[in-house]
Amino acid sequence: MFGRLKQSTFSSSVRRNVGMTLGRQLLAALAQLFLVVLIARHLGPEGNGFYAMAVLLPSLLANFLNFGVGPATVYYVSRRDLSVREALFGNVRLAFTVSCVGIAVALPVVWIWGKTLFPGVPTLLLYIGLISFPLTLLMAYLTVILQGKENFKAYNLTVLCPPFANLAGIVIALFLLDGGVAGAMMAYLVAQVAGVMLALALVLQAQRADPAPNATQGYAQYGRKILSYGWKAHLSNVLTFVNYRADIFLVNLFLTPVATGIYVIAVQIAEKLWMLSQAVCSVLLPRLAAMHADPMGRLALTNKGFWAVAGLTALLGGAAAGALYWLVAPVFGEQYQEAWPAFVWLLPGIIAGAGARVQSSCIAAAGKPEWNMYVALGTVTINILANLLLIPSNGIIGAALATSLAYGCNAIVKFWLVRKTLAATAY
Repeated sequence: MFGRLKQSTFSSSVRRNVGMTLGRQLLAALAQLFLVVLIARHLGPEGNGFYAMAVLLPSLLANFLNFGVGPATVYYVSRRDLSVREALFGNVRLAFTVSCVGIAVALPVVWIWGKTLFPGVPTLLLYIGLISFPLTLLMAYLTVILQGKENFKAYNLTVLCPPFANLAGIVIALFLLDGGVAGAMMAYLVAQVAGVMLALALVLQAQRADPAPNATQGYAQYGRKILSYGWKAHLSNVLTFVNYRADIFLVNLFLTPVATGIYVIAVQIAEKLWMLSQAVCSVLLPRLAAMHADPMGRLALTNKGFWAVAGLTALLGGAAAGALYWLVAPVFGEQYQEAWPAFVWLLPGIIAGAGARVQSSCIAAAGKPEWNMYVALGTVTINILANLLLIPSNGIIGAALATSLAYGCNAIVKFWLVRKTLAATAY
């Protein structure tokens, strides 16, 4: 009886955290939608393009130079191998080191080749974007500490702060001060500062409430510990990012920009169905890592999460397909009609990919992030080869089919690997 009560409480806690995280994602998506509309309408196509390219620079740096510190922090903090204090000071120093490396590499590139790599974009905007890179990286390194402690109320606040602060800043910069693109970039920069300040305050609060002892390992030892796990998760994430965009690149290569524009609509709508799996995995990763002494329980929770996420994503996907059938022409225009069949062929892969996210969390929580990296490499290979074979003869339908095939193979292999984690030796 006690076991059933404990399991019920456990499940309700997971559901509550998933609900909060999903609600946060929906609010953030709403703020981003308003941002896109305000910037596009006020700055026009050219100004919007300048802003997009300037914001892209820190985003790319943060994605390619984070070295997997985030997943590693969640893993070790949730297992209580790291105290909040140690993670805080260790991650701040890592953020400083990585930021210095990133700026040292990017600054000469922008200075010497900025006009070539970013044609037409004012260099001042690129410099403002570059300044925001250390803030973006530091905020990412701080928020994962809260995720590792399963403090999702604080975690969701830190993730919501930048988009809403940016939205308020955009209104002031564009409509009250008429600051143009430079004003919009300054609003973006201030939003990152606000996010870092809030994240730091909440992590310091969590540190005071953390009963774990403060570890004494030095910075070099801390860096080796984090990066020995993190680089594998990082390469997996980079390969996954490439996998998500390989089909779009190949559609543009084999077909036309018009076909690419139609296909991108199908992809963007389909990827919104992953919001549920993203919310679930944000909650499950630290919980699964904390279950290192209970591999059977970890497997049971993973299987339950897989079928729940895949089933709900399938229901949402079916509803989205029905709605898109009637709305694609009125909302996007008659020229986008072909987006609907492409979306339908993408759906099996989106459903499989949603479930595979849960499987990836289990594998990472078992201390085997390199397994996700190996599978990601295989998935990218299958995706590219299938696209090369199917796009010339089937157009964007072939791209959608190839992507679904790759995501399906990814889920099948991880289904087997999840069972292998029972015998895996964790870190």
